Amino acid sequence: MAYQLNEKVRDMEPYEPISGTYRIRLDANESFLEIPDYIEADMLHRISELHLNRYPDPLATGVCKGFGKYFNINPDLITVGNGSDELLTLLTQTIMMKGEKLVYTTPDFSMYKCYGYLAENECIEFKKNADFTIDVDALIDLVNREGARMLIFSNPCNPTGVGLPREEVLRLVEGVPDCLVVVDEAYMEFWNQSVLSEVEKYDNMMVLKTCSKSFRMAGIRCGLAIANRTLTNAMRAVKSPYNVNSITQAAAEVLFSYPDDLDTATAKVIKSRDDLYAAVKSLADKYPAKLSLLPTVANFVYVKMPTGEAKRVFEAMKQDGIIVRNMGDYLRITCGTDYENSEVVRALEASL
Repeated sequence: MAYQLNEKVRDMEPYEPISGTYRIRLDANESFLEIPDYIEADMLHRISELHLNRYPDPLATGVCKGFGKYFNINPDLITVGNGSDELLTLLTQTIMMKGEKLVYTTPDFSMYKCYGYLAENECIEFKKNADFTIDVDALIDLVNREGARMLIFSNPCNPTGVGLPREEVLRLVEGVPDCLVVVDEAYMEFWNQSVLSEVEKYDNMMVLKTCSKSFRMAGIRCGLAIANRTLTNAMRAVKSPYNVNSITQAAAEVLFSYPDDLDTATAKVIKSRDDLYAAVKSLADKYPAKLSLLPTVANFVYVKMPTGEAKRVFEAMKQDGIIVRNMGDYLRITCGTDYENSEVVRALEASL
């Protein structure tokens, strides 16, 4: 009898991002900004000094120090991962036990449920309000009633761009004392409601950060988990010994040594986001039956269209060499350069 894959993975489809060459790509929430030449030169110099025949620093000490200094966080509370995806995998596979209950919100980042499913957690969905806000009291009730061991959500939310205010996040954490609350703040640099400074005060909260969004380094795959010492010790114990390669560590160390540049880049993205939102909002006011959108605190806008229209508009824009993200009845459009924003708005209006 031929070998058979287990039922858990037999029918899974690989994640397939849009491939191909397009003149404008606003589909992946990456930064439209390049690293400045002088910082890139510093990175390359640092990389040239590495001894690549040796294993990397298992704790990514330099990255922790740089991140800690930038955010005023104790470096001993940081675990560095090969992207936030590795950290999410560790959380669902090791911090959680098989069969324990994981609560995820919808709509939200689809991989939370995927990683929980692969880890054989019991995944429980919590649906957000019609305006994509979270009913905190209802979520607290669900987590406690189900005896959930972990709750994961992004704040601000991907894909909606809606954020949960800081005081509400902390009220949520305090309301579910037996559940680990994982707050994915991948887009929080574009807002001002982070709970990062509070991690030592709670034994049931972890914050995830990434270098892929405002820090313009999606290509190096560097994510960070910040929590109290007990949780951090556990994360460092369960990760593989040399999980973050030396080149990524060197690039990230240099990156965090230029705090003014990081602040400037983030401000530019926020301005681009606001410009894009204002332009698309003008279209929504002009064509109220064809599209609508909510305010956003991330680096993208989330545009609702009548049934079937988002797909049609996506294909029309694709033919024009412009890629955005089609998500059912919505288009998620990442902010770009002034030219890219104007082109996507032009193409969007033309397709209407």
